Amino acid sequence: MDSAVIISFLIAFIAWREWSTNRQRLKFELFDRRHEVYLVIAEALANVGVEGKVRPGAEFDFLRKTNKAYFLFGCASWVKYLIDDIYKKMVNLQRIEAELESAEGPQRKQLVQESREVKNWMESTLHELEEKFEYFLKLRH
Repeated sequence: MDSAVIISFLIAFIAWREWSTNRQRLKFELFDRRHEVYLVIAEALANVGVEGKVRPGAEFDFLRKTNKAYFLFGCASWVKYLIDDIYKKMVNLQRIEAELESAEGPQRKQLVQESREVKNWMESTLHELEEKFEYFLKLRH
């Protein structure tokens, strides 16, 4: 075989290995970023379950940490809607908790019921979270 042909094959092999390595690195970096968003969402939902309320400023922190999620998850609209729903529920729960401080009688009962519904939604969403994100967090080689 001609030495030029051997060198060409060697260069092609090295280029293919670099491409393969870069592709694996991209997958790993994308996994890291996606997993970080997953953890932010899970933490927001779990905190409500543990504390029974939304800490002041937590809703803005949640939005700030998830603002790139739509693009990280391949423009999956369900991710955008999930984050939007969680944010709205967090704000709603804060409103309910603020109104509960001065509410009495039937209004208080109604607010407690609304609070329970929001908390139940967050709890069930937390339990479904792993399944929803499984496709994007599965390491495939």
